Amino acid sequence: MATFTKAALLLCALALTGCSEPRSRDFFAKDGVTVGAPTALGSGSYKIPLEFVTAIVHSGQWIDSVDADVANADILITARFSSSGRKSRYPGYVTVTGTTPGTYALKYRDPNGSMHAIGPVVLP
Repeated sequence: MATFTKAALLLCALALTGCSEPRSRDFFAKDGVTVGAPTALGSGSYKIPLEFVTAIVHSGQWIDSVDADVANADILITARFSSSGRKSRYPGYVTVTGTTPGTYALKYRDPNGSMHAIGPVVLP
């Protein structure tokens, strides 16, 4: 029975370390979210390069993905990190679709819904 319990606990721990979870803005350094120049991909689609630097850097942090949504004149992003050893699935940018050219306010959306201004983004 003890062997079964240890095996079950080990499997649970491994499963939890592989989970991807959204992180709050304070997970990143003060200027830890930087934005590159957006490019048009086609009608209403844009690629926005983003780079993330965490406040505490260690080898067990892997950026998994970044969610991006457009709400009125805001582009809302949330980064997901994992502590598993797999390679990052994040390509270094987010894609937004169904938008028009113009200036948008890029904001970081915490998992609890709080918003943090990153800066303006001009979609060509």
